[in-house]
Amino acid sequence: MSDDSNRIAPFRALTFNRARSGPLERVVAPPYDLIDQARQAELYVRSPYNVVRLELNRDADPYASAAATLAQWIEARVVESSSRPAIYFYTQTFQVDGRRLARSGIIVRIRLEEFADGRILPHERTFPKAKEDRSRLLTATRVNVSPIFGLYPSGDAALEALLAKVAARAPMIEVTDDLGIENEVRAIDDAAEIAIVQRALADACVLIADGHHRYETALEYRRRRLAQDGNPADVRGYDYVMMTLVAFNDPGLVILPTNRLVRRLPADALESFGARAAGIFELREVPSVDAMRAAIAADGRGTIGVVLKGSHPLRVLRLRDHDAIAAAMAGVPSAVRELDVSILHTLVLDRIFGIKPDEVRQGGNIEYTIDAYGAAAEVASGAADGAFIMAAPTVHDVERVCNAGATMPEKSTYFFPKLLTGLVMNPLDDATASPRVADGRA
Repeated sequence: MSDDSNRIAPFRALTFNRARSGPLERVVAPPYDLIDQARQAELYVRSPYNVVRLELNRDADPYASAAATLAQWIEARVVESSSRPAIYFYTQTFQVDGRRLARSGIIVRIRLEEFADGRILPHERTFPKAKEDRSRLLTATRVNVSPIFGLYPSGDAALEALLAKVAARAPMIEVTDDLGIENEVRAIDDAAEIAIVQRALADACVLIADGHHRYETALEYRRRRLAQDGNPADVRGYDYVMMTLVAFNDPGLVILPTNRLVRRLPADALESFGARAAGIFELREVPSVDAMRAAIAADGRGTIGVVLKGSHPLRVLRLRDHDAIAAAMAGVPSAVRELDVSILHTLVLDRIFGIKPDEVRQGGNIEYTIDAYGAAAEVASGAADGAFIMAAPTVHDVERVCNAGATMPEKSTYFFPKLLTGLVMNPLDDATASPRVADGRA
């Protein structure tokens, strides 16, 4: 890599050569944390070149296998690197709640910075197991297979004018994914246009919307590589990470609620739930999940839907003892205390059911889903003991938490849609990828 020390850098992306890989619809995949075992198997069958073989390999040593697979694909020119460094304009067009929306971002290499520096900020806590998994994958492949999702403050007129111009160009990549989301990528490889992006984002505060595990992994990987390389003065590929940056005011920026599905709850706490909750919450029975969701939307902050196994009715809880959350989270910024997910984790999961923060971080007992009906059905079938139906936090909530120098509980937000994996990949070592031939095809 060159000595370019710009905070934002273009890169020679690895992309699928469709003459060798086949249609993009068959080789792209959702993010790794949305792929369960059945979905993984389906993606394996879909194509021998599906990116799941890199992002979530199922072999005995998945990390070595992912690295070997990538090397084979590069050698066979199934994936090729772009002939010129570029920044990539990425648009997703989708429907939610009957509305057709579009969200646009720019895929860049961004210089890694420690959170303490205050220019790249997290908003959620992470799980150790997930970080270890992503760390082993990055160490083996030396490639960012999927981008982190970041948010930046809007308002730079030159950048907005440039992106409007780029949006009118023909895309280099077009693919509709399994959810019907239209994904388009356009390259920005003109030096003057790249400079506009670099100037606009040189000092911008970036908030990580999704991809906290991968960002923390990239930081740790950089520390290790710097130590191994003797702290070189020049800038290396591992000083950067691939990130899709979306403006805070983008009209397609959507956050969906992340509901909690708990596989096992203590029997005694289940038995006495109503009595225990009544000391802190107002309790109201509702006839259906539809009615529960309507009540959560109408009642506002501090409202949680509860589905428990057995003869328990569907209930909506609304916090009435605000001193309880203040006392339980003393010293925690109000921006965090006031979140519905904080109330759930502190006053319901911990206080009533005895599920401590360490158990939540370990994972295994609690699952996260945007599907309230599916979560309720899991409880009704006996596959889970409880489901907790949430309202979505707002972008303003996320900003307040970050501005307070704090983080939300794990899996507090679900930015929709997720970024598709397999559109562009970022090799951390220039030698990882070989340049494509002049016509870009076999």
